[in-house]
Amino acid sequence: MPSDAKRIAELRRLIDRHNRLYYTDASPEVSDQDFDALLRELIDLEDKHPDLVTPDSPTQRVGGEPIEGFQTVAHAQRMMSIDNTYSRDELQAWYDRTLKGIGDTESTIHLTLEPKIDGVAVSLRYEQGQLVQALSRGDGKRGDDITHNVRTIRVIPLTLNTEDGSPPQVLEVRGEIFMPDAEFQRINENREAQDLDRFANPRNATAGTLKSLDPATAAERRLMFYAHGRGELAPNNFKTHHEFLAALRAFDLPTNEHTQTIDSFDQAWQFIESFQDTRNNLGYATDGVVIKIDDHTLQEQLGATSKAPRWCIAYKYAAEQATTTLLNVEWQVGKTGKLTPRATMEAVFLAGTTVQHATLHNYGEVHRKDIRIGDTVIIEKAGEIIPQVIRVDADQRKGKEKKITPPKKCPICKSDIAIDYDTKRLNDIERFEARCEAAKKKAEKEGTTPQLPDKPDPLGPADESARYCTNPECPAQFREKLIWFVGRNQMDIDGLGEKAIHQLADEGLLTTFGDVYNLHTQRDKLLELDRMGEKKVENLLAGIEASKSQGLARVLAGLGIRQIGASASTALAQHFGDIDTLTIADPESIAQVEDIGPITAQSIHDFLNNPAGQHLSQELKDAGVKLTEEKVTAPTTDDSGNNPFAGKTIVITGTFVAFDRNDLKSRLTKLGAKVTGSVSKNTDLLLAGEKAGSKLSKAEQLGVEVWDEARVADGLGG
Repeated sequence: MPSDAKRIAELRRLIDRHNRLYYTDASPEVSDQDFDALLRELIDLEDKHPDLVTPDSPTQRVGGEPIEGFQTVAHAQRMMSIDNTYSRDELQAWYDRTLKGIGDTESTIHLTLEPKIDGVAVSLRYEQGQLVQALSRGDGKRGDDITHNVRTIRVIPLTLNTEDGSPPQVLEVRGEIFMPDAEFQRINENREAQDLDRFANPRNATAGTLKSLDPATAAERRLMFYAHGRGELAPNNFKTHHEFLAALRAFDLPTNEHTQTIDSFDQAWQFIESFQDTRNNLGYATDGVVIKIDDHTLQEQLGATSKAPRWCIAYKYAAEQATTTLLNVEWQVGKTGKLTPRATMEAVFLAGTTVQHATLHNYGEVHRKDIRIGDTVIIEKAGEIIPQVIRVDADQRKGKEKKITPPKKCPICKSDIAIDYDTKRLNDIERFEARCEAAKKKAEKEGTTPQLPDKPDPLGPADESARYCTNPECPAQFREKLIWFVGRNQMDIDGLGEKAIHQLADEGLLTTFGDVYNLHTQRDKLLELDRMGEKKVENLLAGIEASKSQGLARVLAGLGIRQIGASASTALAQHFGDIDTLTIADPESIAQVEDIGPITAQSIHDFLNNPAGQHLSQELKDAGVKLTEEKVTAPTTDDSGNNPFAGKTIVITGTFVAFDRNDLKSRLTKLGAKVTGSVSKNTDLLLAGEKAGSKLSKAEQLGVEVWDEARVADGLGG
């Protein structure tokens, strides 16, 4: 035990050091593989000695249970915004006012200049050297508690480095959390693969990450942080801003390396001009420079307006734009089947790079901006990264420009396409229909003429948000769809992971979903492939055979139908019972299923009734895949006639030794329970496994009955 405790302490020091070298100093000493090995060793030792786990351990950065919601907390000191300026004259006027406010124009006034990072402001509070709270700016007086997400950011120390002295009683640090360009690109590629909208820019991506209820989301995204300001300090021993920043660096809190302290307005302007070129190669988004009076006493003397301090200001660069000619538009098909218009333009230099292509996002945007081939267009980089067409210079038109026509068939496989529309417009139409129905019922009851609301405009091209290929076996998206289809929560085929899918597809053994179920006829070819021995092939074929009995709900969930997830698939399978009944149902009938709206109903109807969907259904039938589902028409009971789950609203949390969470959910649903994701006053039971977190706490606060794994097993009959 003593040696394990010593090794745990040593590993924590090593991991914290390597985190600092990697994220703050940009000078890593070990490979990612070696770092992961250290972290794995620490995790194993802490699992062996749970009593030695502390909140500041590097293992705690991965996050715990998702929280139920954000708490709003008052800032110890107001978190103010900064005034902006956009020209040298405006900046000179601020500087002159500042000198006048100080009342001493003879002395040298030092200024500290910092890059203005385009991120999300945060306040970190350390007490006795420990990170205890992280708040968003909010309205400046109160902010959201985002500690659960901030703790996952590796560059932010959970414990201050105080090797040279004792930690301050209170250290409140203001700074900016942001997403590096490379991470932004990686996340957008992943979102596109999951049929999710791309983030518009790194700042939006950062804000969305910090507002996630699940810290696993923040842990998976490699956010960064730079400190730049102060809140409450106890004691406050700092005379200047540059001294304060130096102390933060000693505590292992990162500050921006491009920060400079200078002593004249001319030097400040030289920095601003030179940094405009530098910022294009930083690897993260900046939109200006913050200029601060360095002396803290002078800061206090100058004070603040009702909105912002008088002792600092942000010079913001105008977004760099360029004018070019739109030569052509191609429609690209993504991994999810989404069709995206891509513009080809005359090459132009913009924000540090030569740009020749830009995304037009969707046909709705093309229509709204009236973009035509041959147009003179103004482009800029969204978030300094993604080129996009801002507007058309219609005055330059010569009459030969061609309107852009959206495709009516997939450009890859020539299958039908489906159109998604703006969610707000769809909601407006649905609300109109609901209000009309309510008005008619009221009028019928009262014997009066119904007073109908104004009808919204019908959906048109400007309302389009996306076009999709409806063919699940389209070559542009087939492999990604198949990887999803065979996944654990869908058909759950052991031995057929992502690498195996690509290997078999490369060999021409997988060209349709049905080919999965014909692999038993290709046994000899399978054995000839690399890393495909006798036992592995046997296990693969056994997994494929076992998947045939998964049932209709799992099949529907695996087909990658837009807007159809596990919950909707289960509801549809329970309601219709088999694939044929569901296929012949009209959208209105499908929309009668609980939690299935008219848009989702149309999506499932279109998929099952187009040629590609019908071909896929027939392939699965011919292969013997079960396309039926046992209906739960009434709560079932075990042999003793006892069913404690029937009619109950249940939440599952934590880790179970004997149960897979998805299988447990399925069993409970078949026993007549409704399984939900969050605890509320309507929850009847919380099933809590090991490491149950905030859901358990909330259940206890609300007086919800809690069962451990042993009692769950007993309720299920062992």
